[in-house]
Amino acid sequence: MLQDKHFAVETEAHSLDDILSRARLKPEAGLSRVAVIGNFPPRQCGLATFTRDIYTCLHGALPSARFEVIAMDDHAGPYAYPPEVTRHLPQDEVAAYRQLAADLNAARMQVLFVQHEYGIFGGPAGAHLLACLERVDMPVITTLHTVLETPNAEQRHVMEGLIRLSSTLITMAHKGADILKRIYGVPDSQILVVPHGAPSRALRPTADFKAGLDAEGRRVLSTFGLLSPNKGIETIIEALPAISDACPDVLYFVVGATHPNLILHEGEAYRERLMARAVELGVEDHIRFINRFLSDDDLIDLLQATDVYVTPYLTETQITSGTLSYALAVGKPVVSAPYWHAVEALADGVGVVCPFRDSAAFADAIIDLLTDEAKREAMSARAYEAALPSRWSAVAAAYTGRARADITTKGKAMSVVPSIGSAPAWRAVLRLSDDCGMAQHSRYRLPDRAHGYCTDDNARALMLMARRARFERFDEQRMDLAYRYAGFVNHAWNAETGRFRNFMSFARQWLDEGGSDDCCARAFEALIEVVRSPLPDDLRQWARELSQRVLPHVAEWPSQRARAVSLRALDATVDQVGEAAEVLRLMEVLAEPLHAAYCHNAAAHGWFEPALSYDNARLPEGLLLAGKRLGNARMVQNALSASVRIMALQTAEAGHFRPIPTRSFAAGQSHKGGREALFDQQPLEAQASIEACLTAWRLTGEASWKAQALRVWQWFRGDNDHGLSLMSEDGGCCDGLTLHGLNENQGAESVLALHLSWCALKDAGL
Repeated sequence: MLQDKHFAVETEAHSLDDILSRARLKPEAGLSRVAVIGNFPPRQCGLATFTRDIYTCLHGALPSARFEVIAMDDHAGPYAYPPEVTRHLPQDEVAAYRQLAADLNAARMQVLFVQHEYGIFGGPAGAHLLACLERVDMPVITTLHTVLETPNAEQRHVMEGLIRLSSTLITMAHKGADILKRIYGVPDSQILVVPHGAPSRALRPTADFKAGLDAEGRRVLSTFGLLSPNKGIETIIEALPAISDACPDVLYFVVGATHPNLILHEGEAYRERLMARAVELGVEDHIRFINRFLSDDDLIDLLQATDVYVTPYLTETQITSGTLSYALAVGKPVVSAPYWHAVEALADGVGVVCPFRDSAAFADAIIDLLTDEAKREAMSARAYEAALPSRWSAVAAAYTGRARADITTKGKAMSVVPSIGSAPAWRAVLRLSDDCGMAQHSRYRLPDRAHGYCTDDNARALMLMARRARFERFDEQRMDLAYRYAGFVNHAWNAETGRFRNFMSFARQWLDEGGSDDCCARAFEALIEVVRSPLPDDLRQWARELSQRVLPHVAEWPSQRARAVSLRALDATVDQVGEAAEVLRLMEVLAEPLHAAYCHNAAAHGWFEPALSYDNARLPEGLLLAGKRLGNARMVQNALSASVRIMALQTAEAGHFRPIPTRSFAAGQSHKGGREALFDQQPLEAQASIEACLTAWRLTGEASWKAQALRVWQWFRGDNDHGLSLMSEDGGCCDGLTLHGLNENQGAESVLALHLSWCALKDAGL
């Protein structure tokens, strides 16, 4: 019941802002409180090193600032972090991300610098991070270490979330900026290109550093970074016979520990295969493996001992390479495969680019540089000069300058309306549909024919066709679906009873003579949607004629939800179906008992009924529409109070949407407490809440209602109690959240709730 502790709210609240908005901090001119999140040493990966270096350079630029450094943990228990790490975050605990946002807000942080890479944050494609970013009260500056041209659905969802929630997106190459604009539609004003960052050291002769490596008199090649197959070390090993023939003193350093993920799955097998190949080719004396994670000083010493640096990576989709940035910063001639960062950084004679896996081309380029000292020294000078903007001091200036600008324009930057993303794909709708209509239930994603069909879902499907037709031109297949669902609804009408039949077996036999009040109201609303749609004239004429026959029976469906849904339909049909005066009289007939129920129960329960049930937000929405249409100010006020109430009840402590669970559906049932009382959560409640919020927004003009509709939409996308997206790439939607995670079935009601929610938001201009 509503008094249960899980749903308690302050009854004195009069608006959404009283309950749901969080205090916004006023931006301050100085940059004195800075947060940074990413991996951090002693975790061994390039992103950890980068996060440490970003913190170090920012701290150097802002020596009096207070820093919060948040390190991501990928296993039970934290690493042995240094003192500068103020907090560690378990990557798979979505609640920890929400708590982090609350704590950063309480600490009045002015800016949050995010180091983003797929795989370091929890949830599908790292979606847990969004649970934090959606709640912070400060500009978010996100450095994108990977920008994908062909993301999967989960990766696209996360990237769209980062775009929506970040005031600035930093990419380390112009190619990344191009992809952001071309693939994701990000404006130039939101993108900042800043080089990777590298140390500053004077150019010195390589001989000064070779003694410390036991490489005196040798011509040195090197590659560094965590060892894994994508580094393409084989390409250089295959080139070494030709290189050593031309330069017998050549020595190739392969520096770095094996990647932890590779160690986990196969130990040192990859490194051993490389060593065996070197022996097989007779070049084992020309290659030296350093199997450890070097300190910065040791690494730079090794780079300064290098005559030619090589990056023979195997794929082009690498926006940035820290190893390449470091090599250029100390003036190393580079021979590289044509991955994106290298093509950009080595242009205009800064380095040499060879085809992927082309050992012969690498051998020729390396021999050319090793045997021509003048050419090598000229390329070294060009590399050193080209890398000047990547010095950490320059990077710090770019980051802090943008942070100050974003803080100054925070109000404008943070008021950008979030994107709802592209329309859900049609494939889930198609797989649930056959030549009769849409199947009612599914087993996982398979239509469950044992349960046949129902008018409830085919009416929703027809409604979807009417709404989607507003945003796109239908091909023949889509138009066939519209006629198929219309045919089902038409066949469901029983003129003798004045009701729509609801349940049909897979053998296409009706199992009832008249469905529930709610089913009848939903079918009536679908007819009105078709009348108002851009579907073909004959469909609209059919819907108008049938709705005229249904109209006299609408008052015969006395359930509160049927009245509320019918009020939605009637409000949309004034001047469309029937005489306007007749429609208004019917609205009054339906609204008065709905309003009376609220007035009777409000004092004790704050709601229309003694207990919560399903499709709850429909009740205040129907009353609000009626009150506005009839000019009844008391109805409007009570409807808005009830709307505030239901949205507050569906707001978790951390701020995300938490739909009323099915455990509340039985009248008079009270919750027993505990986490199980929060489930099952179903998409139908989210759809009802989105549409009710958008109705309140249209009728009041208060932007907070639109913001709440967007908040509910994020429940589908993973901002929920489990941090799991309910959406599938084919436009499907799981049947809800259980105590243990997703209900993996994807029935018609859930799939259509997702699609209709998107349509409602799209229709609102989002």
